[in-house]
Amino acid sequence: MDPPQTLPREEVIALIVSQLCEYGYIQLAQIVAEQTDSQVDLIPSPKLSELLYIAKEQDEGDEMRPCEMPEEDPDSGDSSQGDDGVYHSKYLTHVDPETRNVPRPIPNYSTWYMTTHRAASTCAIFSGDGKYAATGSADASLKVLDTSKMNSRSDEDRPVIRTLYDHLAGVNDLSFHPNGLVLASCSDDQSIKLFDLSKPGVKRSFRYLQDTHVVRSIAFHPSGDYILAGTDHESIRAYDVKNFQCFTASTSPGDLHRGGITKVRFSTNGSQFVTSSLDGSIKVWDTVTGRCVTTIENAHDGAPVSSARFSKTGKFILSGGRDSIARLWEAISGRCILQYEGVTHKNNTLETTFTYNEDYVLSSDEVNPTVVCWDSRTGLLLKRWGGHGSTIRCIAASPTEPGFISCSDDFRVRYWNLD
Repeated sequence: MDPPQTLPREEVIALIVSQLCEYGYIQLAQIVAEQTDSQVDLIPSPKLSELLYIAKEQDEGDEMRPCEMPEEDPDSGDSSQGDDGVYHSKYLTHVDPETRNVPRPIPNYSTWYMTTHRAASTCAIFSGDGKYAATGSADASLKVLDTSKMNSRSDEDRPVIRTLYDHLAGVNDLSFHPNGLVLASCSDDQSIKLFDLSKPGVKRSFRYLQDTHVVRSIAFHPSGDYILAGTDHESIRAYDVKNFQCFTASTSPGDLHRGGITKVRFSTNGSQFVTSSLDGSIKVWDTVTGRCVTTIENAHDGAPVSSARFSKTGKFILSGGRDSIARLWEAISGRCILQYEGVTHKNNTLETTFTYNEDYVLSSDEVNPTVVCWDSRTGLLLKRWGGHGSTIRCIAASPTEPGFISCSDDFRVRYWNLD
C-alpha cells in the first residue's frame, strides 16, 4: 500500500497559523509559530478551511462541488463551409444574411419544473458547468437549484437546495464564481453580497460591498479574481474579490456612458467586457486597460438598451432594447448584421440570450407573456411558449445543455427543457 501523500511540515504550519489569524486568534497563531520555530507571517487566510472542505467533499460526496468547466475552446468554432455552400458550426461563428444556413428545427420545449418566490422573480443564472442555477426575487431572497434534480422531473426530488436571505431590497442580478462555490448577488439596496455555497447551513453572505447607487448588474471575471458591477451611475466599477478594492474603467468623457448601466458581461476569455445603458448605447471595453474600444451609439434607435452579451467566440454581441427589436452585432466593427423582431419590449428591462449552442435566441414579450425563440442565424421567429401569467423579466440559458430558466412578475420561476 502506497504511503499517503502529504504536504511538507512547513506548509501545514503556515496554513494553520494563517487560518487562526483568519478566525481572529492572533495570539494563539503567534504561539504556534514560536513553539514550532516557524518563520511565517501572521497573515489571515481561509486557505486551510477551503482545502479541508474540498477534501471532505471528495471523501463524503457533499452537496455542492467545485465547478468543472467544459474543456471546450469556443474560439476554435468548429466552423466550416461544406460543398453545398452551407456553414456548419457548433457555436455562432459565421452569420451572413446572404449565405444559406442550415435550417434549424423548431425546438419543442415544455416546463419541467416550477418554483415560486414571494414576489416577482427578477433574475437567474447558471453555474459555469451547468450543474446549479440560482434565482433572485423582488422579495430580496435567492434560491439555489440543482439542475439534475430539475431534469429528473420527479416529485420526490427537491431541486431547491438552498434559500438565501441577506438583502434589504429586490435582487437585480446574480453571478457564480468560476469555482461554483460562491454566488454573488446585487440589489436595489445598493450592495453586492457573496454567499459561500460550500456551507450548507449558512443563509447569510460572508462578504459584502456597499455602493452608493443601486447595483443593476454584476459579473465575475473568468479568473474569479474580480467582479464587475454596473450601477445607476454611468461609471463602471471592478472590485478585487479578496479585498474589495475598487477600480473604475476609464473616466474619459468619450468612454463613459451618459446614463445608468443595465448589464455588464465578460467575454469567454475575459479579455473584454460589454456594457449596455439607459443612454441607448453599447460599449466594449478592454479588461486590462479599462479603456472603451468600441461604442455603438443609438443601438436601439435611441431607446434604452436592456441587455448585452458576447457570443462564446467573442465575435458577436447580442443585445435587447426597448425598441422591441433584438440585434446581433459584430463586436469589432459595431456593425448590426441581424435583427430579431416580432415582440413588444417598450417599458421594462428584459433579458435576451442565446441557448447553450447558440442555435437559438430567446427573449420575451411584454404584451403576451411568452418566451419567444428565433433562429440565431436567420432571425426567423420560430416559436412562442406560454405559461407565465405576467411579464417575463429574465431568461437564463444553461451553458451546457438545452435547458433554460424564465423568471416572471407572476412570482414563478420555470425551468424548461426539450421534450
